[in-house]
Amino acid sequence: MSKIRDYQQQVQDVIEKGINTVEKQHKSLAERPFELAEKAEKQAKSYSIKSVRSKHDDYANTAYETLRVWNKRLGDYATNLISRFDKEATDAQSKKSSSASKQSASKQGSTAKKSTGGAKKQASSSQQEASA
Repeated sequence: MSKIRDYQQQVQDVIEKGINTVEKQHKSLAERPFELAEKAEKQAKSYSIKSVRSKHDDYANTAYETLRVWNKRLGDYATNLISRFDKEATDAQSKKSSSASKQSASKQGSTAKKSTGGAKKQASSSQQEASA
């Protein structure tokens, strides 16, 4: 039974160390925002609410305008890429259809030659029979 109790104690010690570590990290992380809030509170007393709002609005407008500019640039870049792909696809398709029409024309031409040649042979043999 004592081994089981030892294991139990070891598990509890590991968990306790983990809790202590998490608590220490949490307190350290939570301390920073409160320090900043206290600092902002001290500085805010020297500013009027209107000036703080004005600065906030200016910064926000600048940030959103910058994002809009980047979005426009990205859109222009994407449009350029898409037009390149469309052009390449159109060129490839026109080459393919041009090649297919050439092949079709050459097949029709050879079929016409065969049928014309057959008609000439028939006319020639008809003339020979008539003269005989």
